[in-house]
Amino acid sequence: MSKSIYEELLEIIDRNIFELPMGFAVLYEIRKKIEQAFKQAQKKEKLLELYKQLNIIYEKLYTMELSELSLNSNYYEIEIIKLKHQIKELENEI
Repeated sequence: MSKSIYEELLEIIDRNIFELPMGFAVLYEIRKKIEQAFKQAQKKEKLLELYKQLNIIYEKLYTMELSELSLNSNYYEIEIIKLKHQIKELENEI
């Protein structure tokens, strides 16, 4: 996840720009590659958002008093399990 979507897009264009005989098929292939890069970037953005949500929950757990934690522990446990499951699914797709 070190490259931004823009860097990935520029790399795709750079790799293919000199192969353009101005034919529709080549332009269509470049478009498909750009679309794939965008889809991959969207998955990475979603993954980052899930990690942020998980981090927020962990921060809440660290700062709670024990009495409050005992009342809400099931909620946070369930939320953590859900987020970890979503993260695993997205990581498997990427």
